[in-house]
Amino acid sequence: MKIAILGGGSWGTALAIHLAKNNHEIKVWEFFAEQANEMQEKRFCRLLPEVKLPHNIFVSPKMEEVLPNCELVLVVVPSDKVEKTVNIAKQHLTNQPLIICSKGFGEKTQLLSELINVPGNVYGLFGPTHAEEVCKGFSSGIVLAGRSSEERDLIKQALESPSLKVDLSEDLIGVQVCSALKNILAVFVGVLDGKGLGDNSKAMIMTKGLEEIKAIGKKLGAKEETFYGLAGMGDLIVTCTSKHSRNRYVGEQIGKGRKLPEVLAEMNMVAEGVTAVQKAIVFKEKFGLELPLIQGLHDLLFTEKDLDAVLKDI
Repeated sequence: MKIAILGGGSWGTALAIHLAKNNHEIKVWEFFAEQANEMQEKRFCRLLPEVKLPHNIFVSPKMEEVLPNCELVLVVVPSDKVEKTVNIAKQHLTNQPLIICSKGFGEKTQLLSELINVPGNVYGLFGPTHAEEVCKGFSSGIVLAGRSSEERDLIKQALESPSLKVDLSEDLIGVQVCSALKNILAVFVGVLDGKGLGDNSKAMIMTKGLEEIKAIGKKLGAKEETFYGLAGMGDLIVTCTSKHSRNRYVGEQIGKGRKLPEVLAEMNMVAEGVTAVQKAIVFKEKFGLELPLIQGLHDLLFTEKDLDAVLKDI
């Protein structure tokens, strides 16, 4: 299968490597020309320095060299770039299925699927899949969400391998909510790590936080069971506990006493959880929800509220 990937960051590159191993023809569009040329010429991604790009991956900063004649499109750019990227890409698309792999919301808290208007069907691909492990072929599981169809089954076959198991779901809303909001909890858990508060408090935050995420999701039309599957609890666990999690890292630095702008300024990748907590507060007010954990993290990050006071209110 000829597969186009929009976004040559760590996750886009990891997916490219995985799919190349499945013997697909992969073309990657990367916005930054210098990075695209380095990946193409040196077979190297600076965000995944331990792996080499297989020969059947082509990388270019030009969409016209990537999208024509492709049979499947994966969108793996930062969430705030999804709408613009897809709008530019549309001129090269016909009726190919498009898979959202980006995690987050639109500028006005829209689901990313609501921002996309393409001729083909739209799916979501989310789960506990750190790029650093998928690119090395470590055993992982992920969820492909979209309307049940023969097309979805064919996409599953293209994506799946002995090292990456693909579950199917019809809850496109739920998997997007989970993927966007779980980063909030990773930031919170990082704060606890930075303060050295141990495991009990982290278990409390993950458990109560999942309930708050579910409350938002159900208001948006998600199915409850989605939050207890790979795209929900699974992604939450890996994001909150892994050394690879940049969101957990941000929280850890805050817990150690550093200021948020300083931490964000030194990072070369996006920490979606910081933006996500601001979006979640909008949902809290819109739906009249009680979300003490999410509100507490928001106040800790943006008003420098004391952590002990935040925990007392949860």
